Amino acid sequence: MIQVFQYPHETLLQTSTPWTQDDSIAGYDDKEKFETDMIKLMLEERGMGLAANQIGITKRFFAIGHETFDTFQKHAIIWNPQVINFSEEKVIDVEGCLSFKDIFVKVERPKKIEVQYETTQGKTEFAKLNGMESKCFQHELDHLDGITFNKRVSKLRWQMANKG
Repeated sequence: MIQVFQYPHETLLQTSTPWTQDDSIAGYDDKEKFETDMIKLMLEERGMGLAANQIGITKRFFAIGHETFDTFQKHAIIWNPQVINFSEEKVIDVEGCLSFKDIFVKVERPKKIEVQYETTQGKTEFAKLNGMESKCFQHELDHLDGITFNKRVSKLRWQMANKG
């Protein structure tokens, strides 16, 4: 059974390696069953995204989806995601993280991004993301690079967020 690990679990601090078709997930013979379980866990935790690192797997994939999103209205697992372009315009908005229970902090990120990723079937897709969907994609991608959102803000801003 998969679970969300809390900071500072070791996999949250590690850079993930690319997913290949030869890779497998411990405890799962069926990739689709794993995807269903990962999305179910994300929804049970009330998340919009859940990176592989957060469940102890250092491979480049994450779950993403929310009814308010344009591209990922339907929840999906995306494989080997990357940002291929981003706007110079930035936004500062509040973020939470399933690996940091009940902590919310304002993070600055590019407002718009262009992304590339692979579907479960191995097809390469491209998308332009904006708003919350862009922020969520960037947050999850940070996880795959071993970057947690506390590293994206000043020490003072982080301390203030933790006083709650």
